[in-house]
Amino acid sequence: MKKYIIYTGIVLAALITGGCTKVDNYPEPDKTLTGKIVDAETNEPIYTEQPDGTRIKLLQTDWNDNPIPQYFWATPDGTFRNTKIFNGKYDVVPVDGPFVPLTEPQKVDLSTEADLTFKVVPFLRVKLVSSAVSGTTATVRYKIERVTTNFKITDARVFVSTTSQATNASFDNKLTIVNDLQGTADDVILATTYTANISLPAGRTFYIRVGARSEDNVSRRYNYTNVVKVDIP
Repeated sequence: MKKYIIYTGIVLAALITGGCTKVDNYPEPDKTLTGKIVDAETNEPIYTEQPDGTRIKLLQTDWNDNPIPQYFWATPDGTFRNTKIFNGKYDVVPVDGPFVPLTEPQKVDLSTEADLTFKVVPFLRVKLVSSAVSGTTATVRYKIERVTTNFKITDARVFVSTTSQATNASFDNKLTIVNDLQGTADDVILATTYTANISLPAGRTFYIRVGARSEDNVSRRYNYTNVVKVDIP
């Protein structure tokens, strides 16, 4: 009798387990979405941090009426690439970047690979006027331009890093120079060419980039120049 009860219990357990098992017949996501984010006027890249910089937001509109947003990071040079997306129709838009938010997404059918370009209006344009090295001192000159809105320009930084990113997500705190602009009128800022002299350790390679931001930037992202490689003899 005891053996019968044990056997019956095993059979029931097997039936319950089998009944709860579901086979996932969905194919693996294999569609690719690539693209870039550029300044609408100059066509220059919108540089960003990674992580915690610009994200790409996806809504799969053919899945249901209330799709859950999917996100992935843009790369520091303003491009993006995701090779693991399910086949479907999507609304795509970049978010959390140093630019005026887009009001309309781009619609794409990812039955095959797609490539998108988003043209945005940056909060600020930061121009690298010149860079030079004399001995162990790097000198950087830059200007800040306002593209839109009248929100206060708050600060600029000359980011110094041993990696090629040189952004707010990757910099040497001891070498990076902070320019606090809270107490300076914006018309003065926009009319000024700033100079930063950075004393760097000898015999090393550094990467330098200038970033600036303003109060309209809710996510507190910097607008950046291109990065400059500096070899210190």
